[in-house]
Amino acid sequence: MRLDAHQYFTPEHIPEHLGPILQRNKFDGSIAIAHDVEETRRLLELTGTHDFLRGVVGCGEIEHPKLVGQLRYEVPDAEHALRLLDEEPDCRIAILRLGSPPVAGAGSDAWARAMERAAASPQVYCKASGLLSLVPQPWKADPLRPYVQYVLRLFGPRRIMFGSDWPSCLPDSIWKETLAIFTQTIGPQLVEAREELLGGTAQRFYGIADG
Repeated sequence: MRLDAHQYFTPEHIPEHLGPILQRNKFDGSIAIAHDVEETRRLLELTGTHDFLRGVVGCGEIEHPKLVGQLRYEVPDAEHALRLLDEEPDCRIAILRLGSPPVAGAGSDAWARAMERAAASPQVYCKASGLLSLVPQPWKADPLRPYVQYVLRLFGPRRIMFGSDWPSCLPDSIWKETLAIFTQTIGPQLVEAREELLGGTAQRFYGIADG
């Protein structure tokens, strides 16, 4: 199963827009992110009418089969992940945007050390989400490639998942470009590894059933 592991909606960018995009690009579905309890409930209702919405990451004490994650465990960087592990050693965590590496900036060593410590815990995963936000427009994959390759070496394909962060890429880039920068930065991969990165990891992490 191919899954976009990180996307959200706005009043201007709705499920009816994203569904056909995923279908054209041969993706089976997505994981939608809600930022408060009200939005969590709204997105869970939408899963009943939009089959491509395979799960919702949200907040609040809500019982629903499509509520697959809590926002608390989706963190912006490795340092947050390490602090959360201290509080809850058995929790599963997803670090967003590769931990926001300082592409072409200062602080790479600190980022690399923190990511290495986080990767040592097998329950910590990494989302390759919002990659276009890490490079200037017009984007090029070259500046980002060393960071993606480093994370790939640390976590391996079974703990990294692609996420478009759609619609944050708009209007400068389209959804397909979020996939393009990811595939260009990971480089040639075995079929099995590529399918893990493009959906298998997300399917396991969120417990998404086949079909």
